[in-house]
Amino acid sequence: MSAAYRAARDVGVTMGHDDLLVYLARLPDGPVMVLEGVAALIWVEATTHPAAGWVGRVAEAVREPEERIVGDVKAFVQDLRERDLVEPVPSPGT
Repeated sequence: MSAAYRAARDVGVTMGHDDLLVYLARLPDGPVMVLEGVAALIWVEATTHPAAGWVGRVAEAVREPEERIVGDVKAFVQDLRERDLVEPVPSPGT
């Protein structure tokens, strides 16, 4: 099963210790963007774990009901998309 999102073309990603930090940069010239805390958690769940239920796993990790955070989580990912740092992984058969 694939992830919901992946790093966009020409974006380098380095994960810090225990996935608590994520460094993103458009290659070769940057700039570098650092995600930490919940932002790093969202990146990891959206890009490295199965697509099914990824927002729920973020909610569980931060001990909040999914319905309370889903808007903020999706807005954060939309911001990453608008910056061309992340793109959706196509569904099988599309």
